[in-house]
Amino acid sequence: MHGIEKINLEDIVVLSVELSHSTLLDTKKFRTLIDEEINQDHLKMIIDLSKCEHIDSTFLGAIMMTLQKLNEKGGKMKIVEPTNPKEDIFDVTKTHELFDMHKTREDALKSFS
Repeated sequence: MHGIEKINLEDIVVLSVELSHSTLLDTKKFRTLIDEEINQDHLKMIIDLSKCEHIDSTFLGAIMMTLQKLNEKGGKMKIVEPTNPKEDIFDVTKTHELFDMHKTREDALKSFS
């Protein structure tokens, strides 16, 4: 999918958001991809936001819905933090405490073991 790279590493799906700005326009595609993965019982997921400078509230909402869906099915989600955010939406919205946040993809992968 343009803008979002999917990699399967054993039983972990890594979705790397390759967009500097993740907004409403990208949310529908992102949610469709997430739903496909969850419907296939891929319940360990890493959302890599390290290349995002801006995440809007609708995209954050899609990430929150993903967490809820995975939790309901006994899955786990890790977030790789944006490296150079213009503003940190996770801090602004006080949602960073809801997520299992990591500085690097490697740290997020290690946390599954």
